[in-house]
Amino acid sequence: MTLFRQLMLTIFILLSFVLMVVMAINFKTTKDYLVEQLRSTTQDTATSLSMQVSDFMALEDYASVDSSLNAVFDSGYFSKVRVHVYDTDSDVERSNQTVIQGVPAWFINSIDFEVPTAKAVVSNGWNELGQIYVTGSAGYGYFQLWNATRGLLLSFLIIGLVTIAVGWVMIRWLFKPLAEVEKQAEAIQQRKFVRMEKLPKTRELKSVVQSMNRMAEKLEKEFEAEAETAQWLQAKAFKDPVSGLGNRNFFDSQIKAHFSDADRVVDGLLLVSLADLGRLNNERGYEATDLFIRSSADIIQSQVSLSSAEAVLARLGGADFIVLLPNIDLDRLKHFVDETIAALHELASSRISYSESVANIGAVLIDQADDRSAAMAQVDAALRAAKTAGSNQVRVFDSEAGDDLAIGRMAWRDMLETAIESSSFTLRKQKVSGLDDLDNVFHEEIYASLEHEGKQYHAGYFIGLAEQFDLGDQVDQVIIKRVLAYLDQEKSSAQLAVNLSASAYAKPSFVAWLDVLLEGVSQDIKSKLAFEISEQSVLSTEDHSFLLVQTLKRHKVTFGIDNVGKQFSAFQYLQTLMPDYVKVDPSYTKMAVGEDAESFFMHTLCKMFGSLNIQVIATGVETTSQIDELKRFDIVSVQGYAIGRPQEMVIQ
Repeated sequence: MTLFRQLMLTIFILLSFVLMVVMAINFKTTKDYLVEQLRSTTQDTATSLSMQVSDFMALEDYASVDSSLNAVFDSGYFSKVRVHVYDTDSDVERSNQTVIQGVPAWFINSIDFEVPTAKAVVSNGWNELGQIYVTGSAGYGYFQLWNATRGLLLSFLIIGLVTIAVGWVMIRWLFKPLAEVEKQAEAIQQRKFVRMEKLPKTRELKSVVQSMNRMAEKLEKEFEAEAETAQWLQAKAFKDPVSGLGNRNFFDSQIKAHFSDADRVVDGLLLVSLADLGRLNNERGYEATDLFIRSSADIIQSQVSLSSAEAVLARLGGADFIVLLPNIDLDRLKHFVDETIAALHELASSRISYSESVANIGAVLIDQADDRSAAMAQVDAALRAAKTAGSNQVRVFDSEAGDDLAIGRMAWRDMLETAIESSSFTLRKQKVSGLDDLDNVFHEEIYASLEHEGKQYHAGYFIGLAEQFDLGDQVDQVIIKRVLAYLDQEKSSAQLAVNLSASAYAKPSFVAWLDVLLEGVSQDIKSKLAFEISEQSVLSTEDHSFLLVQTLKRHKVTFGIDNVGKQFSAFQYLQTLMPDYVKVDPSYTKMAVGEDAESFFMHTLCKMFGSLNIQVIATGVETTSQIDELKRFDIVSVQGYAIGRPQEMVIQ
């Protein structure tokens, strides 16, 4: 019960008690007054009647005595009038049954109203002729007492209602700052560090508000400090200071995690080597060299962002850049290489490069059969072939597996449109388990794949094409509908997490569709549903991400961010989106069980997430030894082949 309700209840109880006491006192006073008044009236009537009938009784005119009794009795204030005659030892009496009108029976039964009886001696001179007895009527007393009680009760009820209404308004007004403090506390609990600008005038409340403001400010500064520390450590360990891209350590950690993924199909690997970097440094100085490197990095990064959101770009050192383009075919790889070399060649016209010779690019298409060392050897051979061919030349090497898996763009479009129309995507789920209790399933992540001529293509391969064809939202809609059908079919299913593509939730129409869909879903089903978006998509579409998150939170659907830490960016977006959980990129999982310097970075990340009450999930966990090592960190759950491989879902 809220403090406001407790105070109102206290006021109501105290007011009721005071009114009951006052009413009881008033009731007793009124009753005593009516009894005393009836006693006085009865006595006066007895005395008056004795004097009135004394002469009649002396003459033994009992008819006149009877008439006098009738006159008194007919007034209605008495229930019985009796005259006892001494000479005849007889009574002249008038009485009737008391009838009380206008008074409830329960009131009469519950009130003991004392009815007085008065007496007077009838005398003539010194002779006593008889005695008169007059008994009052309770009807008048009950009637007056009921009217007084009813009026008093009505008055008290009106007074009580007015008092409670005024008290409600006044306490609401006094509690307004406290309500704001409550909202502030709830915001802090939701990791939103708001401050109250308007301070209340009440001394105690003002002190509370000031304390809450100081606490919110301190928590915000602590989070910002932790975020800056994590960002600084990330840049120090993995960022090249000249180009602003990832360094060799960053690329090594990313490519290790990528090559350990059994779901990868066909990837593109590129080496870009800038020309005449040494001569530029010797003749124009390091500033011109740094400008050439930064300009080249910006061009390559802009081309990468147009091609793939999951690409990995880094500067290996000196004049060499390396790019990993996941899930790409030969035609797209060649197109990317041609566009990149053409964009780099523009540096010659702006005289940023040393001469017309700007760069060479070597690229290779690799598949699941190629390991990391083989892929690096192939792309190095492609770069050497490009340099041998002359300045600004490129070479793209293909593999037989790449030829086998290559599918034309229009063929892919037809396949995707057919799959959308027939809802023929195959769904698999991989469980995410609690770190301390692997049997406790946190949720199960959904993976979609598409089969063509006996080969399985997972979502990472075709979702990029779907986005290029503007079909990403339709693919996500089909997958979401199938997941809801599975949840409706499997009542005991664990929570299922669905990944959303950036091209889908960037459309207001998709978010509106999802809002309407969730509106028609029971809360039990919603509690078993979660949605994830990648950190890369958050950074590129933060406004759209916020609208999506607001929709999900309104329906009380779990929300998470995937591949956290892969991008070089500030973590302030976490305060805006406030996810329920984050999945740390697999490269950091491998670092966490490595050297102390690398594991310290993972520890800093987990501490920052913990300060926002965000649950941390480590991905890419492949061995039981990794699970044991991860227990050193503030990690809630783990995901990877050591926990379980994706299992196909049967949807009827």
